Amino acid sequence: MKKKRDLSLDIAKGICISLMVLCHAGCPGWLSRFVYMFHMPCFFFISGYLLSDRYLIEAKSGICKKLKGYYSPFVKWTLIFLFLHNVFTYLHIYETSYTWQETTIRILRIITMTGGEQLLGGYWFLISLTWASIGSILILSFLHNKSLLTNIYIMGGG
Repeated sequence: MKKKRDLSLDIAKGICISLMVLCHAGCPGWLSRFVYMFHMPCFFFISGYLLSDRYLIEAKSGICKKLKGYYSPFVKWTLIFLFLHNVFTYLHIYETSYTWQETTIRILRIITMTGGEQLLGGYWFLISLTWASIGSILILSFLHNKSLLTNIYIMGGG
């Protein structure tokens, strides 16, 4: 039987997204300070809440799925914007062009998720969510397996 989707989580994400857009569009300082206290932690909390238990048993599968879902789009779009950087410079969107050496360094930084492109500033969230998800899967998987081993040991009379 298919699990029913929890719409309250979708509503919570929608509220957080709307508040984020409001803050980035310009709002009173007191409101943005208030919203910034909870909107990103809320996204991480929801992502953690939705983390499937099967990833604790099949950590490799879970990590692969997270890499496919977060890492691949990050690399794809950041590389596209990197290769368009000098075109954007020609169109006077950016002030300086990249040399071949700078482009090579930036490619390596994109692949290792340690850098990005200006126009994709919000992609920092994908980097953070990728590492938080992988770290959570590894830690929770270890704790789950340790708990399982402890239970086997205790039940075995050890």
